[in-house]
Amino acid sequence: MNKIIFQYVLREIMRRSVHEDIKNLETEIVQTENKIIEYLRTGYEGGIKTSLHRLDLDLKYLSILANGAPIDKNEDRKIMDFLRIHYDYMRKLSVPA
Repeated sequence: MNKIIFQYVLREIMRRSVHEDIKNLETEIVQTENKIIEYLRTGYEGGIKTSLHRLDLDLKYLSILANGAPIDKNEDRKIMDFLRIHYDYMRKLSVPA
C-alpha cells in the first residue's frame, strides 16, 4: 500500500514539475521575442542573432518536453498552438544573413 501511495506522489510531483517547466519556457520565449524586437529597434545585430539562437533552442526544448509530458489533450493542443505561433514569429523576426 505504501509503495502505491509513494508512486502516486512521485508521479504527481513529476507532473507538476513538467507543467512548471513548460510555463517557464513559454515565459522565457515571450521575453526573448521582446528582446529581439528591442534589438531590431536599436540595430544591435549581435543581440538579435544571440536571441534568435536562444529562441530556437527554447522552442525546440519546449517541443521535446511537451511531447514527452504527461498532459491531457487540451493542454497539448494549447502548447502545440503556442509553438506554431512562436515558430512563425521567429521566422518573421529572423535577420537575413
